[in-house]
Amino acid sequence: MNAVVCRVEFPGFWILQTAGLTRWAAVVPALILGILIAAKWCSPDGAPAQPIDSFVLSLRSLETQRSGKFRVLHFGDSHIASDNESSVVRSSLQSRFGDGGPGLVLPWRGPRLYTGNYTYGNTYGWKRSHPLYNSLIEDTGLALSYIEAQAPNQSVWIEATGSEFRIDYLAQPGGGDAEFLLDGASVGHRRMSANSPQLQVARFQAAGPDAPHRLEIRTLDSGLVRILGVSVEKSAPGVVYSALGLVGARAEYLLKCREETFTAQIANEQPDLVLMGYGTNESSGSYLDENAYASALSSIIARIHRAAPSALVILLTPPDRGDNGPREAQHIQTMLKEVMSVERSVAWNEGTIVLDLHTAMGGAGSAEHWAAVQPPLAQPDMTHFTNEGYNLLGRYIAGGIMKLYDSGPEAVQSASLEGNHH
Repeated sequence: MNAVVCRVEFPGFWILQTAGLTRWAAVVPALILGILIAAKWCSPDGAPAQPIDSFVLSLRSLETQRSGKFRVLHFGDSHIASDNESSVVRSSLQSRFGDGGPGLVLPWRGPRLYTGNYTYGNTYGWKRSHPLYNSLIEDTGLALSYIEAQAPNQSVWIEATGSEFRIDYLAQPGGGDAEFLLDGASVGHRRMSANSPQLQVARFQAAGPDAPHRLEIRTLDSGLVRILGVSVEKSAPGVVYSALGLVGARAEYLLKCREETFTAQIANEQPDLVLMGYGTNESSGSYLDENAYASALSSIIARIHRAAPSALVILLTPPDRGDNGPREAQHIQTMLKEVMSVERSVAWNEGTIVLDLHTAMGGAGSAEHWAAVQPPLAQPDMTHFTNEGYNLLGRYIAGGIMKLYDSGPEAVQSASLEGNHH
C-alpha cells in the first residue's frame, strides 16, 4: 500500500494520505480550537470531490459569485436547544456569505430562548414527543422530536422571512388530512396516510421577493398529523443554518430516529456542513461506556455520509464543566477526558474534524472561572452558560470554521501528490 504525502503550506502540520484516507500528522496551532483534522483533503485527478473540498468550494462560490446555498445542520444538546450559541455562528456566517434563511425548525412553543429568525406557535391539541434514554426507535426527525395532533381544527404556524417553504411530515397508518395556508390563503392539503410510515414532503413557493410570511398547518379531521420539521429558506443565495438541539440529548438519541426517515430528511436538506455538539450529558453519569459512545458516533456519521456524501462533519467537544464539590469536579474532568478521547478516536477513524471547545475555554477548571468572573460567563451550575458565555463559545466555533475555510483554498492549490498538483 503506497503512502502519498500532500504537502500543504500551513505552519505546523502536513497531511498523510494512504489509500484514499487522509490523516493530519500534527496539530495546527493557528486553528484556535486546536486538534485536529482527519478530514479527507487531496483527491487524485478525476476522483469525486471530498467533503473538505466541497466545503471550501461551496463557500467560495457564495463569497465570490453570490450563487447557491450553503446549508448547515447543527445537532446538539441544551447548549444548542436555546439557539444562543448557534445563533452567533449563524450570524457570523451569514454576515460574510449572505443570509439564505432560518432553515429547519420544529414549530413548538418551547423551550427556546432565542427566536430572532422566526416566531411560531400552536393550539392546545398538538403534543410534542422526543426520545429518552430507553426509548424505542421511531420516526422523530432531525429535530430529535416531533409534534402530532389527532383532532380537527388544530393549527401550528411559523412566521419568518423567506419565500421557499418545506414541510416534512410522516405519512402513516391512521394518518389524517391537513391543510396548508400561506398568509391566510390555502395553498393545498395532504392526506397523511400510508400503509407503512414514510417521510413525505410538501413544498410551497411564495410569490415575489423574500418577505415576512406566515405558514400555517391546520388539521381537518381526527386522523394523526405528525410534523417532523418546517424549513424556511430565502430565494437569495447565502447560508441556511438549522439549529437542532434538544435539552438533555445524547448523541445516541440521533439513532432513536428510524434510519429510513433520518436519511431521507438529511437527503432533503442536502447539508454542506454538519456540526455535532454532544458530550455534556454523556459526561454527567457515574461512568462512560466508551465502546457504546464510539459506536453511536460512528453509526451517526455513517448515516450522514450515506445520505449526504459531500457533507463535512465536525465534532464539537463538550465545553468544560465544574462542580462546587472537589471530588465531584474531579470526577467530571475524568469523564470529560474519556468523552473527548472517544471523539478524537472516532474522528480519526471516520475522516471527520474535531473542534475542541474544552481547550478553547481554557481547559480543566475553566468553567469555574467562567462562573466567577464579572459579568459571569457560566451559570452557577457550571454546566450551562450566560448569554455572554454562549456568545464567546459561538465565536470560537465560527472562528474555527472560518480558519478552516480561509486556509483551505491555499492548501488545495499548494498540495502536491507525487509531483502533481490537485
